[in-house]
Amino acid sequence: MVRLRRRRNPAATVTAGVVMGGVAVAAWVFQPPGMKVHEGATAGQLLVSADGRTLTLSIGWSCERQPDLVVRETADTVKVSIRHTVAPGFCDLGGYGRITAQLKAPLGGRSLTDATTGRPVVHFDGRNLVRPTYLPDNYYPTPAYRMVQLPSAAPVPAGTPDWTTGYQVGTEPGAGSSLVIRQALGASTPPADRATTVNGRPATFTDPNPSHGPRSLTWSDGTYTFSVTSSGPTPLPDQELIRVAQGLK
Repeated sequence: MVRLRRRRNPAATVTAGVVMGGVAVAAWVFQPPGMKVHEGATAGQLLVSADGRTLTLSIGWSCERQPDLVVRETADTVKVSIRHTVAPGFCDLGGYGRITAQLKAPLGGRSLTDATTGRPVVHFDGRNLVRPTYLPDNYYPTPAYRMVQLPSAAPVPAGTPDWTTGYQVGTEPGAGSSLVIRQALGASTPPADRATTVNGRPATFTDPNPSHGPRSLTWSDGTYTFSVTSSGPTPLPDQELIRVAQGLK
């Protein structure tokens, strides 16, 4: 996680909403003396682990410390919120990444709701998450703090449970090309572009600028829609994207 700190004039007061990595977060340019702590609604991709005990949220933030994911459990429900902590006297330029919370017992059949709005929280069930059995040479898991910044074609409708995993060339941040795998609940028709197949199912390559820029492979198995996106200085060729896609298990 990269964080920058910038001092602000304590006489000025400005409040603004910003978006980082596709996630709307609160921003304060001025904080009066004393720490500010408040809880807000959840936003972003939320994953419930396969054992039902860990919640992971992708989030961006600005002008505050890294937020905390807060959970409150009862026998019937799990309520979640984001705790924002704002230190006095400066505006932290923020960061982006993933925050987690542990449950005392597996989520099971309990409802998952937002503590501030009372609405159900859209989440992806980790028991159904696919993982690659093949990756190209020299590709490694992307640090969590970069995930919300990675490009991914095939946008999904709001309110759709989905999750994204990422890989990059090398182990240094920003070292080179990236590979993003996104899985969203719900079947869909691949976009109209270069047709192919993945494990016998219709699929489409999408590359708006073939000479450079991201290249995606999108398909559906009837239950989920998948996209495998390569971007960076050297996007993966079609054959490699198909090989990654066919190896998802």
